[in-house]
Amino acid sequence: MRFACETLFDVTATGVTGHYKSSRVPFTDRADQLIANEWAWNRARNQQRNWETITQLISMRTQLFDLVNPTKIENRWHFEFEVEMPAVFGTEHHPVELLLKDAEGVPMLIDLDNCANLLPIMVVDGPAQNIWFSTLP
Repeated sequence: MRFACETLFDVTATGVTGHYKSSRVPFTDRADQLIANEWAWNRARNQQRNWETITQLISMRTQLFDLVNPTKIENRWHFEFEVEMPAVFGTEHHPVELLLKDAEGVPMLIDLDNCANLLPIMVVDGPAQNIWFSTLP
């Protein structure tokens, strides 16, 4: 079964891992961002941390397949993924129920490319909602 995620958190998949190493700069990360100094490195690392947090959260219940890197569209990041067992995240009537419960309150890094009024935790419903999961045909 195929799922989609949309979030207000900057989950850009930069590929930047580890601590700053001046000997490795300058370079372009996997998101085509120039990493020329420690500030840019740390920013790209935090974007990657958010991406890792979401993929690890989803992976707590199952193995992900055909994971598509996030794309930013109008201040929201979108990505898709597939799982083997359709009921792993919920029921037929609410197929993402467990995924939403798992996500509620998980800390995320802010002050990246996301909007300024974002809570530093995942909120799955209500006026402060900042992450959405859905099934795809």
